[in-house]
Parts: sequence; structure tokens; C-alpha cells
Amino acid sequence: MSSSDNIKRQRTTSSNNEIHIANLPDGILVGISSYLAKPSLALFAIAISSNNSQRTQTSKIILSSTDWEVLDFDDIEKSLAKQISDDHIDKMLKSIDAVNNLKILKLAGCVNMTGSGLDVLRSSVAIEQIDMSLVGKNEVPLIEPEPLLSESLVIPILDDIISRGNSLTQLELPKKWRNAHSIRFTLFLGRYNNYLARQRHRCLKCDRICEEVGDHDEWITLTPQTRWYGTQHFTCTQCLKHICWRDECGDDTWCKKCEKLLCQECSPSTKCSQCYYSFCNACDEMKHYPSVIIGVDPPILCGQCAL
Repeated sequence: MSSSDNIKRQRTTSSNNEIHIANLPDGILVGISSYLAKPSLALFAIAISSNNSQRTQTSKIILSSTDWEVLDFDDIEKSLAKQISDDHIDKMLKSIDAVNNLKILKLAGCVNMTGSGLDVLRSSVAIEQIDMSLVGKNEVPLIEPEPLLSESLVIPILDDIISRGNSLTQLELPKKWRNAHSIRFTLFLGRYNNYLARQRHRCLKCDRICEEVGDHDEWITLTPQTRWYGTQHFTCTQCLKHICWRDECGDDTWCKKCEKLLCQECSPSTKCSQCYYSFCNACDEMKHYPSVIIGVDPPILCGQCAL
């Protein structure tokens, strides 16, 4: 046998014995996936699945290694979240059986999805919170350039969710939509407000119906001219507990920076000494300037609060 034949045989043998990730034992793959944040774990399971039944079973084993009540894209790098497409979202939601399992979905950083990938949630019987602000904790919700999330694609999905069940408790909507003041969006806010009112959620502290508080009888601010337009009242965005605005109960705060409503237990807040706005203590430190005019309604904000 010539030396060239020996070299060829060695190369062939080496190629046949090469270890591919698809051939690794399930235990090793599950171990690898345990180090991944949930969005990355779901993408990993999808990536190694194929029409091959053995690999599909491996994917199922990986996905079953954790619970899927929460899927939060704030757990991954912004650079990765930015690459998430509607196709990715669709496959991820289907792979984790989101209709029956997913309770909380937070789409932080997914600025390049249009919303069509959320279609599977139309028939959800489990979803309690959907955060479509597209930003993470303690981040200003104004995104430049504007995200692609489409009212025309997403609002019909949300309408199906609230018409088929009563699990949805808290909804955060994109600043882009709240700034646009479209008729489609305003009409949806009215429907969502009525949906929440029908649930007759009770205050955690006084056990009375939350919206039955004198002038404050709306779950959603429906007036486009206000800063709070399109934001939800009475529900902490972190613990999802309902707290009314009665004097003896109200300890929730709408943060002027991150524009989220949070109870004091979840996120202590500080009120600006120069104007009436409050800030989560975890948000940027407030700085005050002498150019504040007191007694104006609404008051002119201090230098930091006006940003």
C-alpha cells in the first residue's frame, strides 16, 4: 500500500469518527443548555432540531429541562435581541407550547420584529402579562430609530386574547404607538379598558374594586394629550398585584423615566423635590436646577425631570 493510500485512509477514518453536536448524548446537551438564558435556550433547542426524529426528541428534552412561565428577552444581550425576527418568535412560542405554558412575555430589545410572530398567542389560556415597551428595566421607552412593531398586526392578536379569556392582567404598549395617537390604537385602548373593568379586580389592601375611586375610574389613560396616555393603572408591572388609588392604599408610583407603574414593595421611588414627578430609585439620580417655576399647573419641571 502506498503512502498516499495510507494518508487517504487516515483522513477517511478521522472524518468518520468526528464528533458532531448532533451526536452528543442528551445529558451533555441539557447540561450545555442549562447555562443559557431562556431565550437563548429556546433558540438552541430549535437550532438542533430537524426532521430527524431522534434530534427532535433531543430538542424536546432540552426544552423540558426548565419551566416556560416567563420568557424575558431582557435576559440576553441587546445585540442578540435586535436580531430576533418574527420567525424566531413564532418558532419559540410554538416550541414551548406558549398557549398553555407562557404567563409572562417581555420583548425587550426585539425592535426588528413586526408582531406577526405573536399570532400563536391568539388562543392563549395562560398569558398574564405582555410587555411590548421593547425596553428593559429602568430604560427610557423612547427608541431610535423607531421599532418595527405594527399596530395593524398586533392589535387584532390582542383583541383575540381579551375576547377569548380573562387571564391577561397587565399590558405595556410601545411608546411609538402612544406617541402616534392613531384612531386604531385609541379604540383598542377603550376595548382593553372595558375588558379590565369587567374583571372587577380588587385592591390587594382594601379588597374593594380598584376603579371605583371617585374621579379615577379608568384602567387605562384614554386621553391622548396626557403623558400617561396608553398606560395601565392599578397594576404593578413587576408583581402584577392590584392596588387602588384610595389614600389609605395607594403606594404605587408611575416613574417619569422608565414610564412603568411599580408598587413601593417592588421598587421604592423618590418624588422630585422641585416638581410632582416620581422616579424609581433604580432609575437615574435626579438633579435639580433653579429654573423651576412653582405654582404652575402643570408645573414646569426641573432640569432633569424635563428631559
